[in-house]
Amino acid sequence: MVNEERLHYMAKMAKFDANDRKSCQPMMQYARRDYVSLQMLKSFVTGTIAFGIIVAMWALYSMETLLAKINSMDFMEALLVLGVSYGVFIVIYLSATYIVFHMKFTDGRRKVKKYYNGLKKVNAMYERDEKLKANTGKDWD
Repeated sequence: MVNEERLHYMAKMAKFDANDRKSCQPMMQYARRDYVSLQMLKSFVTGTIAFGIIVAMWALYSMETLLAKINSMDFMEALLVLGVSYGVFIVIYLSATYIVFHMKFTDGRRKVKKYYNGLKKVNAMYERDEKLKANTGKDWD
């Protein structure tokens, strides 16, 4: 006889294995702080590259104006504006990264906990069946 409750939990666990296991793997390997810090480090690098590309594209677009004003331009002021712009950009980018990956970790951790709770319940059902089988001498499969 098939235990329907056990089958239900096993189907849920198989669904997790098929759909979410790969995306939830970091939630099983890392602590929240480590996972979010790693993602923020990656985002810092990619954000810096993105800012550099944005500035390069702006410089190419404004090349005629820049060349016309190059002799009268205050380079210290331009570097200050560029530095402040970079600082604001990276703070916003890293804040968004923190929020997104903190929520992603929380959701993944919740899925992993549900998976492990299902494993515990299935294991308890198997142990209960083994005890019944040992006590009665019958096969309950």
